[in-house]
Amino acid sequence: MIRITDTPKPRDRFGSIPIRTGKPTNSFSPGPHLPRRQKTFSLWAWLRRIVGLLLVLALFLGLGSFLLVPYLTTTHLPKQLAAAMNRSVTIARAEFNPLTCTLTLHHLIVGPKLSTPDDPVDPLLSAGRISINLLPERLLNGELACNLGTEHFFLHLVRQKDGGYNLGQALNELLPGMPVLPLRFSWNTISANNSRLVFDDAQTGKNHLAEEISLTIPSDQTRSLRLQAKVNGVSIALPDTASPAAQAPTPPPAKPEPAEPEGAASTPAAPDDSTIKTAEAIALVQDLSQAARQYLQLPVTPPFEGRTKTPLTP
Repeated sequence: MIRITDTPKPRDRFGSIPIRTGKPTNSFSPGPHLPRRQKTFSLWAWLRRIVGLLLVLALFLGLGSFLLVPYLTTTHLPKQLAAAMNRSVTIARAEFNPLTCTLTLHHLIVGPKLSTPDDPVDPLLSAGRISINLLPERLLNGELACNLGTEHFFLHLVRQKDGGYNLGQALNELLPGMPVLPLRFSWNTISANNSRLVFDDAQTGKNHLAEEISLTIPSDQTRSLRLQAKVNGVSIALPDTASPAAQAPTPPPAKPEPAEPEGAASTPAAPDDSTIKTAEAIALVQDLSQAARQYLQLPVTPPFEGRTKTPLTP
């Protein structure tokens, strides 16, 4: 007979497992780490970045040329010019073409002095259109060169009793206030078409009128200026040649006088009126040209000395 005295207790299989309150640990090991793949240099990606940058820059320049430049030219520029010259300045409209580097001003008017409301010179000058064309190829030579062209240009020039000119005084007031340019500035070619000039000479007390002016001042120093105009009703022309004899037009030959019968008393022939007017017109043009050359040869302020030049030849 078998007698069982002790019954075995059930074994707690989980009692020996320690329970930790900390963060669970991940004992899973993914195995050996594979080396990361290095990014290779992509030329196509850099090209796309450069092209995108150029497109953004072109868009900015396009918007600036069509919006910003005309806005500043018609608002900020007239205020600066008016403050420097003490004259009212207006510009009706402006355009800028970035492809040809051309700035076009429409209906520019420089009025009388602000300090003299009764100034008889009103306006001092005006222009239906002024075109300023920048020459980018001259920038390589360290020079900022432009072509200047005007249409329907008008100038009321006055020579005072002391020999000074109102235009020269206005330029003397304007130039010191202009910013200093980092490059040498020069006008390459200057042209004016369908222009008019009123000249009041206080020294002689005479008034002159020049109409239908077509003027071209070339950049080549060996060539003289070309001028066609009607001065005081007389048509004159200066040919484009370096010959000294051809720089001034010759007056038309005098009309032959009819032969007098023998035995009649000879009287001195009266000078032809057209010859006198032509000579006066030529003398006026030469006088104004000489005055312009003398003004350009005057010393200027240090910020502008040696920084500007003009194609006019002495």
